[in-house]
Amino acid sequence: MLKFSQIKDIGSPDFKAALDIYAEAFPANERHPLNIIKDRVKKGLNIAYVGRLNNKVVFMALLWPLKNTKFVLLDYMATSSRQRGKNIGSQFMQEMRDSLEKDGKHFIMEIENPEFGDNREEREKRVAFYRKNGAKALKSVRYILPALQRSKPTEMILMIFPPYKDEKIGVSVVKKLITQIYKELYNRSAKDIFKYTPLFATNSKIETV
Repeated sequence: MLKFSQIKDIGSPDFKAALDIYAEAFPANERHPLNIIKDRVKKGLNIAYVGRLNNKVVFMALLWPLKNTKFVLLDYMATSSRQRGKNIGSQFMQEMRDSLEKDGKHFIMEIENPEFGDNREEREKRVAFYRKNGAKALKSVRYILPALQRSKPTEMILMIFPPYKDEKIGVSVVKKLITQIYKELYNRSAKDIFKYTPLFATNSKIETV
């Protein structure tokens, strides 16, 4: 039986298993060093979840509640390579949906843009996975993941889950979210942020598709 639960003890075998899945699933340019992940979970900045199947950790997720907002960054989510294809990630998304809707909150997610990079098929599958589970992409917003661990920046798509109100989100909200993500997670200054993000009229809205 699959069961998801929050994990706080960074010294536990389950947390170590979660970090092993994390290291296996994400390339270096998208990963934070493990000591940073441990420190963030210990301080309560990242909320760590694991999924257990037959008492074995087969799934991990890291959430980052953005301060003073109703948005939570789905920072990382991955299933053990031996357990992929069993809808484990989908089950986590739907379990989280109930909690998010109850609290009036939304996930915001950074997903690799299939238009860039060599692994186009893999990226398209990832976008399709989130769409299948009800996520919507922010239309015409260029978003770049800053380079992590001395590698290159990555072109990303920002997605929202569950869908946002009338499927439009104010530009001021988007700018605030991007600013917070850059500052809180990546320790980047404001000048680094909007050289990547187009400027919009402050009273306009961005469609989700």
